Amino acid sequence: MKKRESKLWLRIKNLKLKGQIFRIESNTINGIPDIYYLKNSKSIWIELKSNQDKNLGLSKYQINWHIDHFNNGGQSFILLQDLSQKLLKLFKSNGTRSVELVASGEDTEATLILFFDKMTWQRGA
Repeated sequence: MKKRESKLWLRIKNLKLKGQIFRIESNTINGIPDIYYLKNSKSIWIELKSNQDKNLGLSKYQINWHIDHFNNGGQSFILLQDLSQKLLKLFKSNGTRSVELVASGEDTEATLILFFDKMTWQRGA
């Protein structure tokens, strides 16, 4: 995980969210997201990105992982810290090479909390 994404993870970790949340580090599974979140019997995977890239900076392995996961009934999101606009953006996988914007807001702790709440009631596992 890149340095800026590690800082985003620390901010999330310090939110003390209900449920279980883990940072995943794997050298064996290409494309696996950075965070596993379990709340209210919902299993959610979250890829963290902190950049200014128009395509979110997802690798082909990450794109393929999200597509496969969606097509097998799973739920996954991409949480983007947009450095150029000082915004947080939440995208969800829709089983294609594109993603759907779910929410956008100021880069604040309150926005992060709202995004995690939003993830738990989205369609999915």
